[in-house]
Amino acid sequence: MPAKFSEEEIKTLYKLRELIVRFSSDEIKVFSYVWDNISVGEIIFERDLNQIYGVRKPILVAVSLREKGVIERGEGCYNLARWLRPLRKKIGNFQDLRLILDRLP
Repeated sequence: MPAKFSEEEIKTLYKLRELIVRFSSDEIKVFSYVWDNISVGEIIFERDLNQIYGVRKPILVAVSLREKGVIERGEGCYNLARWLRPLRKKIGNFQDLRLILDRLP
């Protein structure tokens, strides 16, 4: 594990990995989209996920991810959960997150 992560951040990475391994393929698409964008308007969210990523019912997937605590619903938007934002700032995009999670012991 790179020294750049604090013990608390490493615990958060393990927690996130445990959640992600249980995600459906649509949940991974939606979560990666929100991770990369941090905050996105509801109309663009629904359009992009349906037309670009092929998620048939993005709002239902968002509800599931909200219940799992990894995204939040704002006024007319979806946001990455607050507890994940510091990691997002440090790590960057979802592809980099996956590489880090894959390297965890």
